[in-house]
Amino acid sequence: MYKLILVEDEPGAAEHIRDIIRLYCPRFELIASADSGGEGLELARRLRPDLLLTDIRMPRMDGLELLKRLHAELPDLTVIIVSGYQDFEYTRTAMQYGAADYVLKPVTPSALNAALERIIPLLNEQAGRNRLSVIRRLLNNGAADPGELGKYFTAPAYSMAISRKNGLPSRFSGGVYNLKYSVDEETIDMYGRDEMESIHICSDNSIRSQEAFERIHWLHGEIPGYTTTVVCRDPFPIEKLPETIKSLYNILDSSLTIGINQVISAALPGTRQSRKTGEADGEIFRVLDHYMRESKTDRIRRLFPDFLEKCRQEKYPQLYVEKSIRLLLERMRFHLKNAASNNQSGCRADFMIDFMIDFMIDDAFFYATNYDELKESFSDILDQLLQDKSGSIGKVDTPEFFELIKEYISLHLAEPLTLQSMCGHFGISQTYISRLFRKYSGQSFINYLTGVRIEKAKQYLANRDMLIKDIALMSGFSDQFYFSRVFRSLTGQSPSKYQEC
Repeated sequence: MYKLILVEDEPGAAEHIRDIIRLYCPRFELIASADSGGEGLELARRLRPDLLLTDIRMPRMDGLELLKRLHAELPDLTVIIVSGYQDFEYTRTAMQYGAADYVLKPVTPSALNAALERIIPLLNEQAGRNRLSVIRRLLNNGAADPGELGKYFTAPAYSMAISRKNGLPSRFSGGVYNLKYSVDEETIDMYGRDEMESIHICSDNSIRSQEAFERIHWLHGEIPGYTTTVVCRDPFPIEKLPETIKSLYNILDSSLTIGINQVISAALPGTRQSRKTGEADGEIFRVLDHYMRESKTDRIRRLFPDFLEKCRQEKYPQLYVEKSIRLLLERMRFHLKNAASNNQSGCRADFMIDFMIDFMIDDAFFYATNYDELKESFSDILDQLLQDKSGSIGKVDTPEFFELIKEYISLHLAEPLTLQSMCGHFGISQTYISRLFRKYSGQSFINYLTGVRIEKAKQYLANRDMLIKDIALMSGFSDQFYFSRVFRSLTGQSPSKYQEC
């Protein structure tokens, strides 16, 4: 129910409106009444209603002055004014000051109910923004106003899950809790550290079982790969959300395993530790040192895929694999820099190569959907370090080649394009094609593809006769709901709203 305050100085009129709300407006609860603008302002400050219904002509502080004060102090509060035919100029001024609607005197049940029904979508949208704002403050600052928490989160306990598609974000970068794609009274669904991750919070009354959370496992169904979902097993009060989400992130990060779908049920407090959190065994470093000293390039190239195969068989978590690989590559760079300082040929040890390889490692783990793709990516990285003489890489690292990739995407937007299918078509690895997108477009492949598809969808939406589901398919989205969610997150409007404009 929506909480409403009435401001009306005429006792008879106030009683009449109260009766209408009680009898004919079941979705609204009248929580307080005032007979002056000043008293209405104090009630609004204290009670924070969803809606304020005010007469426009009152002694002392009239409706216009009340509107001005509310707009300055409580800009999110929705206001409907009550006025007579003779007050048209007042009504027009009130609308300019931010009144959402008006009802003419004498107030009838049908007119008031119609006005309140018209305002419900606005109230829902405002409540959603406010809930998300409260959640962000709670998560980012560790605290939120108790009054706001009590208003927007009325359930005694909540449940939550975090779901991630494919690997961990590069260096855990990116803002958290940035993009809304669904907010209502029972649930909040939001993106996590990047577009490949979602956070789901719901009242314990609406979703209780692990099976229900498993249904969110479809996250980013347009993207191939594996999904890791961590579900909080125990309900918690909303005030405990910051520590709960921190625990779930620790579990997600330490348990995510390349190529394996997982739904992990977590008991809180505490975190689940992965089976392998240290570094690679020392023997592999001794073997690498020997191969580097002896310049056994072929053996070095075999060492990395062999190690990755062991990680696959043992199902080691990504953090362990990535840390071990980074240490091995750092060991290689140490040897190569020593060789460079001794004026030996066949090595690349300059700063820019180091910087580029760091990003190639990030992309390799981020985009790989299985270990075979990871091995292929590290073949490219070793080529860079060991200075591959084939020249095949240099031929594609040009703006002209990237234009061919963009053209191919434009011509095949309606098809299920993936990083893997692009690599197969152009004959280069996913790490390298990811590098091309970052170098020439400043975006990841996924962000670039999504942006192009949304721009194409905008062109189709200019035709008001086309159905949204058809536009989604023609733009490359097989799921209409997913298309609508992505479109809203990038444009701020639903596809149907955009089509109406």
